[in-house]
Amino acid sequence: MAAKMALVTLMLSFLLAAANAENGIYRATMIHRHTETGTINFTQAAHQSRHRLSMLALRLNKKTLSRVVDAQTPLTEDGKAGVYDMEISIGTPPQKLTALADTGSDLIWAKCGACSSCEPKGSPSYYPDKSSSFSKLRCFVPLCTALMSESDVSCGDGGAECDYRYSYGLEKDSHHYTQGYLANETFTLGGDTVPEIGFGCTTMSEGSYGSGSALIGLSRGPLSLVSQLNVTGFSYCLTSDASKKSPLLFGSGALLKGSGVQSTPFISEPDPSYYSVNLQSITIGDVTTPGTGYSGIVFDSGTTVTYLTDPAYTQAKAAVLRQTNLARAPDRDGFEACYQSPSNGRLAVPSMVLHFDGADMALAVKNYFVDMGDGVVCWFVQMSPSVSIIGNVMQVDFHVLHDVNNSVLSFQPANCDSLSSGASARLIPKFEGVSLLTALLCFILFLSY
Repeated sequence: MAAKMALVTLMLSFLLAAANAENGIYRATMIHRHTETGTINFTQAAHQSRHRLSMLALRLNKKTLSRVVDAQTPLTEDGKAGVYDMEISIGTPPQKLTALADTGSDLIWAKCGACSSCEPKGSPSYYPDKSSSFSKLRCFVPLCTALMSESDVSCGDGGAECDYRYSYGLEKDSHHYTQGYLANETFTLGGDTVPEIGFGCTTMSEGSYGSGSALIGLSRGPLSLVSQLNVTGFSYCLTSDASKKSPLLFGSGALLKGSGVQSTPFISEPDPSYYSVNLQSITIGDVTTPGTGYSGIVFDSGTTVTYLTDPAYTQAKAAVLRQTNLARAPDRDGFEACYQSPSNGRLAVPSMVLHFDGADMALAVKNYFVDMGDGVVCWFVQMSPSVSIIGNVMQVDFHVLHDVNNSVLSFQPANCDSLSSGASARLIPKFEGVSLLTALLCFILFLSY
């Protein structure tokens, strides 16, 4: 009997792995850094978001670069600044790491070896010499060629190595970069192993990258995890409780089901690798103001604050100020619509709805007003001189699907706190047209004879 049960367990593992591989279903989780109490420091989040705004804007054309805000640390993260990490493992056997989940970039990289000249200091590294599945990528393979268009690349060891220096930040700032060589490895996402993922094996870096050990690019670029998995898309559901894990699903398991799903097409502005959509207008209370239109607004999980370019920002802010019945507080940290928190905790603020091309996103108050501390609440939107961004606070408790195959972004209101614990149970994959549970039942009946 024990032998039969062991065989059942082995068969179950096989069916799960086979079904996931067949359907391209991968599950991972995202966590807030150092937020065991569920508290985010929104002042620090605002500082980090301004730096990230600079980084995203720098990828645009030269005309846009002239309007970029001045920042010296475009990829700075703070432990309580609302930044999301992925939980991953690299190598065989798996080496566990945390990595910044970044929908605004495509390079995947991790600290490799001792990495004594790497930031951040003290975070775990991946060790290639402890993995049986590690191999270097040669120069002029497709991933190396793609990287050449984004960074400085040289062919080391007679072409057997694709060396890179990938810079973040302003051109005048040479102290924020990651440097190393491209390699192939097996990545583990949740319980799924994925072989031959190309990534940057970083041996030197400068800059402040928070406490994680790696960065996972999730953009539409050729180097991203999304492109390398060759999946139809991915989705996430960001929890309102920052101490809870947020589910991150790839492939057919990422599809949205049920009522309330709305969709809008991706557009190529401000950059085709970004997840940008047409924000046609914004309704604040009973006033409708212009959106960003075909200039685009980027859905970005790596930015906490929401940014609007003018005239969208100025007119939306004016509508907020005219219709908010609270005592004003001084502006702070770039927020220009701040108020004293009411003693009863009830915010008398106007509603806010984002109108996209074919979709309306009705926001909860928590998506656009936050408690800054010291008895002050602020409208969590700032003016951008370059790129419009929908930050992760505005996406909380929405299941957001990036449908790469169909170039569509879909969203659905959701209780992400419950989805974080129940997502896997509701996703039963299919194996050759037969449900996994049916296949397992047939196998058990077979063993009983």
